[in-house]
Amino acid sequence: MHYIGKLNKNRIGKYANKIVTFDVVLTEERRLHIYENHTKDYEQIIENIDRVVLNPNEVLEDLKHKDTILLIDKLEKDNLNVVIKLNIVDNESHPKNSVMTAWIIREKNLQKLRKNTQIIYKNE
Repeated sequence: MHYIGKLNKNRIGKYANKIVTFDVVLTEERRLHIYENHTKDYEQIIENIDRVVLNPNEVLEDLKHKDTILLIDKLEKDNLNVVIKLNIVDNESHPKNSVMTAWIIREKNLQKLRKNTQIIYKNE
């Protein structure tokens, strides 16, 4: 398990008062998932995932998946989207907030994504 760090409580809106911990981890199972589903971009994702989790430019609430947020930040050409499942209940088997997946997203697709989510934080 890779410990990433703590979520910035000033960027996660209402979830700052709901989550049990601010700690975020990337499990080996989820790292493998990212590798298998985004092999071409895997190195770039892994190189940037910690930075995006700790200091996202934008935070979106995933309206389709309960207690899930999307942390987004700019890369050289595109954006990195990191999906985090938040720990709302004290769960011994999943004691931390967890990276579920991450992928590179083009600006055009980010605009579409914003329409299906709610903006929690945006660095203007």
